[in-house]
Formats: sequence, C-alpha cells, structure tokens
Amino acid sequence: MAIEPEKVKKLREMTGLPMMDCKRALEKVSGDIDKAFEELRKAGLKAQEKLMGRAANEGKIGSFVSSDGKLGVLVALRCETEPVSKNEHFQQLLGELVQLIAKGKPSDSNALKAMKLPSGMIVATAITELVNKIRENITLGQFARFEADFVAQYVHFDGKKSAMIALKGGTIANPRVVEVGKELGMQIVFSPPESLSRDTLDPAIVNKEREILLAQLKNDPKNVSKPDAILKKIIDGQIGTFVASKCLTEQPYIRDPKLSVTQFLKSSGTGVNIEKFAYVATDLS
Repeated sequence: MAIEPEKVKKLREMTGLPMMDCKRALEKVSGDIDKAFEELRKAGLKAQEKLMGRAANEGKIGSFVSSDGKLGVLVALRCETEPVSKNEHFQQLLGELVQLIAKGKPSDSNALKAMKLPSGMIVATAITELVNKIRENITLGQFARFEADFVAQYVHFDGKKSAMIALKGGTIANPRVVEVGKELGMQIVFSPPESLSRDTLDPAIVNKEREILLAQLKNDPKNVSKPDAILKKIIDGQIGTFVASKCLTEQPYIRDPKLSVTQFLKSSGTGVNIEKFAYVATDLS
C-alpha cells in the first residue's frame, strides 16, 4: 500500500532513523504509526545484537563532584566514533547516568542497567533505544562512586580518560588539598596503577612478571653459567621496581621522579591520605 510521506516524516522524527527504514516499517503494518514504531524498536534490538561485535572504544566520561566535595562520580559511556560521543542524545544519557549513580548508589553495572532514569525507562532499554536512533554500538563502560572527606577528580582534556581519588583528612575549602587532589588525578591518568599499595597488588601480576623476567635472563647467553640463586637476586631487584610502578603510593611522582607519590603527599603539608582511587577510561570495558 502507498504510505503518506507525512507519516514517514513523523515516524522519522520520533525515532531518528533513516526514511527508508521508517517507510518499510509503515508498509509492514499498513500505515499504523504506533505499530511501526514498535516494529522499529524490535528491529533496533536486532541491530544492537549485530553491532555488539563492533569495538566501542570512543565515547566520553561523565563526572560529578558535590558542592561540599564529599561525593564524586565518574562513568564512561562508550561508542564507536568521536562524532557520536558529541551527539545531544548521547550527552543527555551520559548526564542522566551521572545523576543516577550519585543518587542511587548502584553496586555494579548490572544494578545500574536495571535502574530507572527520570523518564521511567530503565538504563538498559535507554541504551538500546539510543542504538536504535544512532545505529552505532553504544555500551556502558566503567563507573565509580566515592564518598570521603574530600573527593578529587581529574578528567583529561579529550574526555576519554579520568581518575578519582578519595582523600582522608582533606576538605574542599583548602586550595592546597584541591591542588594535590588534581595532581594525584593526573598521576593516575598518565601512569595508571594496578593498586593503591603493594599490600593490595594482585600476586598473580607479580608472579607473571617474575616468570617473564626469569625466562629473559635464562635466554641471555651471558647468564648460562650463573646459578639460580644469583638469577633470583637479579630478579628480586627488578621486581621491586616493577611493583613500585604498579602501586600508586610507590610510583615516582610525575612532576619530580625523585619523589614517590607518598613522599609528595608528605611534602604537600596537607596531612591527607589516599583511601582509594579509580581510573575510568572509554577504552576499558
């Protein structure tokens, strides 16, 4: 049957989908706009499944710090291309996610996806709807929510990498604490650590590095005659440097490598301590 152009136009305005997709959907349901809208939603779900295999390494970080500096949120919404990350619908959903995390305290990604947005739609459905409109793979990335004496954040200028730090003993009213918090955020973004300290570093990471270093030493002809005890001492020295690079408190401070991050904190005169940190980036799932 012939479909009136006005109906096609209206359906396109409702969905943001291509004209031909809207026309085909209307033809399938004899021109009923509501039914056509449902058909397109179903098609959108299928489209999302097809897009799932496509890399979504672009996107933007949404961020929030309360006026008293005691609550902070970071969340990554991921997409395939840079232009989509600037789309108004994408940005709107990102902003709503930030507020939802701040107020709702979701425990993990599954809990967040099941929460309701101000529109009444659950997050998982809203993401599907956005895929339906934009026709690009869009996924929820990492998120973090901290409450502390002072929560510091640093979001890189491209909006794709960020860090958040919960500090004990600081306050937003102290400019030096705010400055130190930003410095720590930059430290994390430019040299992402695996853990706060060696006490919390996953032993598997250290063991894997030790295994690699031992293989490298044994494959070096210069070490053929060296006993295992000597090789172990060499590796122990290298492992110490490796562990320091993976632990935030032991990392060389980015502005003065002669200082560790712990030494930088002590020299800052703020008296703050790091309780925890988060590194959130759009290229991490």
